[in-house]
Amino acid sequence: MFQFIESIRVNNRKPENLHFHQLRMDRTLMHYGKQPYVNLSDLFDSTYINNDNVIKWRIVYNLEKIIDISYTNYSIKTIDSVALVDLCGQQYNFKFEERDWINTLLNTAGTDEIIMFSEGVVKDASYANLVFFDGADWYTPENPLLEGTRRAQLLLDKIIHPMDIRIPDLRKFERVKLINALMSWDESPTIILSSIKSSTI
Repeated sequence: MFQFIESIRVNNRKPENLHFHQLRMDRTLMHYGKQPYVNLSDLFDSTYINNDNVIKWRIVYNLEKIIDISYTNYSIKTIDSVALVDLCGQQYNFKFEERDWINTLLNTAGTDEIIMFSEGVVKDASYANLVFFDGADWYTPENPLLEGTRRAQLLLDKIIHPMDIRIPDLRKFERVKLINALMSWDESPTIILSSIKSSTI
């Protein structure tokens, strides 16, 4: 049976963006013909948190029940090198726990991070959605590999804008920011696009 995950940022002992995490969890279950069975607000247990650091609250679940819950300190990944990588038809429409194929793409690239694309269309990084800056505004791929909760919140707040971004379009942008649920907008790593390892940019 499939297993899925939700990774939620807890800051100052309070979970963030629960609304979007709840929507994604419910949408996943309903896609597979199951009724939502968890209220994340009720599931959160602050007694497991003994400091004010940013905590990764990780929930593993399947179509029937919660499998595992953990609370661990979160540290932001340092990124010095990035490569463009072809997905070759792979998909990740739901947040499955099993993602070995993504890790394999990253390890094979030999860089700290990858920007994945499919049929010339830019999708995601290995652990984050992408947002590109053109000198004035921030744009995120309209159809990412996985629609993240931080991305959903930033779209709602009109801080970022959806756009179909293809490999040749990368020349139009100055830098890219990697966003996910566990990092605030200001904390999210930003990479100068000219540093990306590729002969196609």
